Amino acid sequence: MDSKRLEDLYVRHRQGLFLLALSITRCPAAAEDAVHEAFARLSEGRTELAGDGVAYVFSSVRNAAIDQVRRRRTEQEHPASLYNGHAPSPEVSALAAERDRALRQAVDGLSPEQQEAVVLRVYAELSFEQIADVCGAPLPTVFARYQRALEKLRDRLGSLK
Repeated sequence: MDSKRLEDLYVRHRQGLFLLALSITRCPAAAEDAVHEAFARLSEGRTELAGDGVAYVFSSVRNAAIDQVRRRRTEQEHPASLYNGHAPSPEVSALAAERDRALRQAVDGLSPEQQEAVVLRVYAELSFEQIADVCGAPLPTVFARYQRALEKLRDRLGSLK
């Protein structure tokens, strides 16, 4: 693959790629490793990407993250937050801290497939067609996962406004 094209894809989607890997590995270091591993494989140039290549790059990172989990097989004591990347500072109000905790619990209560759909759609800003390509699932299935996830989140977070 053309290194300039690969660099452009990384620059445009690095945050979404990292968040996808983080949602799978639950460890920032492992997520970074997964993104690095995927791009190292892609830079070897064995595969030429058709179209914009976004779905293929996300699929590569997803597969690398799954490989990371398989290799590590140990639970992390304190999973990183997908929502703000750091613990609330002492200056954060009690209400904001409660909202962050409630959001973490609500998203953590989703199935892995629903979490993946939410991360790819909301944080990575992929289309449903691209998410279907990344997950290897039919488009209606991806859309249904996303819809069910939103319904669960609305139910769990309805009291927070």
